[in-house]
Amino acid sequence: MRFRSALTLGLWLAGALGAQAGEGDTGATIRDRGYLLCGVGSDDLGFATLRYDGEWTGFDVDFCRAVAAAMLGDATAVEFVPLDSLNRLEVLARGEVDVLFRTTTFTFDRDVNAALEFPAITFYDSQKVLVYADTGARTLADLAGKTVCANSGTTSITNIRHRIDSLGGGIGIQEYASQAGRWRAFFGRECEAVTADGSDLAAMMASRPGYRDDFVLLEDEIANEPLGPVVREDDRQWEQIVRWVINLTLVAEAAGIGQTSGPAEIARLPLPAGADLGVAGTWGADVIRQVGNYDDIFSRNLGDGSELRMARGRNALWTDGGLMYPLPMTPP
Repeated sequence: MRFRSALTLGLWLAGALGAQAGEGDTGATIRDRGYLLCGVGSDDLGFATLRYDGEWTGFDVDFCRAVAAAMLGDATAVEFVPLDSLNRLEVLARGEVDVLFRTTTFTFDRDVNAALEFPAITFYDSQKVLVYADTGARTLADLAGKTVCANSGTTSITNIRHRIDSLGGGIGIQEYASQAGRWRAFFGRECEAVTADGSDLAAMMASRPGYRDDFVLLEDEIANEPLGPVVREDDRQWEQIVRWVINLTLVAEAAGIGQTSGPAEIARLPLPAGADLGVAGTWGADVIRQVGNYDDIFSRNLGDGSELRMARGRNALWTDGGLMYPLPMTPP
């Protein structure tokens, strides 16, 4: 049944793609429009949040801005489109956003059956389960007879179903379309546990330091969750632009060049010409000056420069024991 559902989604997306602009048109459309349409989350702490002053902030938000800086020379030339987990891929397929930066997991099914492309991985995560400490649970098996909250339309709900089935069942699942709805249910004690990307759970706990002792992260790691941007598969050049803008932030970090570096330092980055990629001639300098390197982006949204203070962990550079390894970008 799940395979047939995935195939149906893939056929629907493929049909939608057929109605979109031809190959190579996304960049031209963005330049003509004058701004990037970027799909993001909503109330996604650390990744995409709309502040009271109307300003969007977050890790995913900054990568949207990096792409806009490369394309248009202006990191503020972005219209952010908040999407929930149920509609995000359909909205992308219909062409209502140019790119989706919304904590979306790179999977075989989405890549092969859903007519989508994942240009890069921006964040290596894993799915965890958070429970009320008074349940006494330390592993998922300890939740027999209790209920887990999860978001519809996500890998998280598929993964937790598989894991519960492998334990013989006996654990209920409540589905919610939005992260805000899921958290309201959990804090309203409609469920004893909540499952999501570990970063999502850690961000919420970091935002509630006074209640930290009330909750426990279970020992189980439910699944790997490599997160990254998503584009339609009808435009190879656009996929390449998103990929190499992200890679630029890693190349710059590895070279020790960031947002506070001077123009002469930034000019020393060995980058291909913008014309080779279909972006502005000053694309490298625009991205680094206006948005920063990967560490700048991570630190201000998730790391030491934020209230979340997450460790880089798997997302450290390979030289520091992490998985982030920039691809070579030496000009031809």
